[in-house]
Amino acid sequence: MTRRFFCCYGKAEGGNQTMVHSGLLAAAPPVSQEQFAHLATVVAVCWWALCFAIIFFMQCGFLLLEAGSVRAKNAAHVAAKVLAHTAIATFCFWLVGFAIKAFAWPLCYLIHQRGTGTLLANVEDTITGYVGWAGAAASWVPWHFNAAPDVYVSNFFGSLTFCITSTAIPGTVFSERFKFKTYLLFAALYAGIVYPIFGFLIWGGLGGSPLLDPHGWVVQTMDRLFTPEVGSALGKKLIAYGMSADATGTHFWAPYTDYAGSTGVHALGGIVGLVGGWYVGPRLGRYRRDGAPVAIPAHNVLLTVFAALLLAFCWFGFNGGSVIANAAAHPALGKGAGARGLYLADYLFSDIWWVMVTTALAGAGGTLGALIAGYRLHRAADPLVLANGLLGGLVAICSCVGFAPPGYGLLVGLVAGFQFPYTFRWVERTLKIDDAIGTIACHLASGVIGGLMAGIYGQLFWWGVLPPDWIHPGGEMQGGTSIPTLGIQICGFLALIVYGLPVAYATFKICDKLLGVRSKPEDERTGLDRAEHGLEAYPAEGGL
Repeated sequence: MTRRFFCCYGKAEGGNQTMVHSGLLAAAPPVSQEQFAHLATVVAVCWWALCFAIIFFMQCGFLLLEAGSVRAKNAAHVAAKVLAHTAIATFCFWLVGFAIKAFAWPLCYLIHQRGTGTLLANVEDTITGYVGWAGAAASWVPWHFNAAPDVYVSNFFGSLTFCITSTAIPGTVFSERFKFKTYLLFAALYAGIVYPIFGFLIWGGLGGSPLLDPHGWVVQTMDRLFTPEVGSALGKKLIAYGMSADATGTHFWAPYTDYAGSTGVHALGGIVGLVGGWYVGPRLGRYRRDGAPVAIPAHNVLLTVFAALLLAFCWFGFNGGSVIANAAAHPALGKGAGARGLYLADYLFSDIWWVMVTTALAGAGGTLGALIAGYRLHRAADPLVLANGLLGGLVAICSCVGFAPPGYGLLVGLVAGFQFPYTFRWVERTLKIDDAIGTIACHLASGVIGGLMAGIYGQLFWWGVLPPDWIHPGGEMQGGTSIPTLGIQICGFLALIVYGLPVAYATFKICDKLLGVRSKPEDERTGLDRAEHGLEAYPAEGGL
């Protein structure tokens, strides 16, 4: 593969020195790989921390998006929801969620106690060489990862921001009619159990998810059906290119790929929201007696559009931070500081720009797709439809932003944005689910589209239709192997359905039995600002 470096590296004469220079400098004093590794690592850590802080800031976007899309009498209620679920998700994910997502706790602890020495209990981290479950003591306490090397704590913070983002999504579907105290319980269950289990299935953590395990029958079956034989003419070219054989040695390893969370973050939140919207029922007055929908207009369109643009800005941190997160899994990082520094620099100065440009074009494609579909349906450019098209394009590109080029990002965005108004109308009129702000079409449908289109692009690569240079540098994450097949991506979609629907139903059933989910009719008419919180976002009489 032709790599695109911002910096160039070469051996200095007569020693273990690495020349580092840019196009602006004809030459530079030689530095050792160890020195360069420290510099690259510092830059990577700073970039990672900045991106995760930007992802955390997405909560402001979710707050304004939902508040602007609902009626004024519920705007303060939305603000309380976002503040509460952010705090609860942080606590619950620290308490138990991260141990489940990253280590498959408590299964890993039980296996370790039995001394079976399986992958879940005794996996070696490629960065630190560290082995075992959250410390060699293999504690039964789920938050014991704090005693582990610093890399786990940094991974926790990154995973936490993704968890909070996903937690914010379901509640937007059943907005304006869900009890506040019940929402607190829902947020705890979602962040502590629902999201972490699915996160382990999608990303594998430090254990063997069936969608990623090279020794598992799911991956091996999909490899056999959708990748060429290693000994074939195409297979030999792929081996020379750097692709890896699976555990059987006959085909290539092509695990499920969700680079930045189209499925693991957004589609999961969307499918849980879909079940919640169905379980709770529509808002009062949302449907006539004959079943015809009645529009409930947003109280502040400008606030909603501003929120969409704010979220689009934060998406560069969302996808840009995933560059370093995926770089941390590369085998080169276990080969000494010099290799680590060179590899991190490669990601920082090359792949980040590809990811950023692809993200930008996906957002543009989503907006344009929604614009075209909006004119076809309504003969008008609805700014709320455009805003959701923008977000839908960004949701969809998360799956394949790590290996697809910018042009494909534009196509993915176009498809995701175009489907939004059609899917929203289908959910509203056919399923009779009252989706307050269009979350199902924006997050669930776009997330599924993104996951499947990642498989389509990867499949064209495995069939030899696409030349290797059409897989941009991020495709080499984890040793050039995370280019998915269409088959394994379909398996991921099926996992979403099989896991998401029953678990979501059970979650709302538990919440309903314990606290009740639906607000009182009189509270809904009055507005949850006044009924639940004793104030209004826009008091009739202001003043100092």
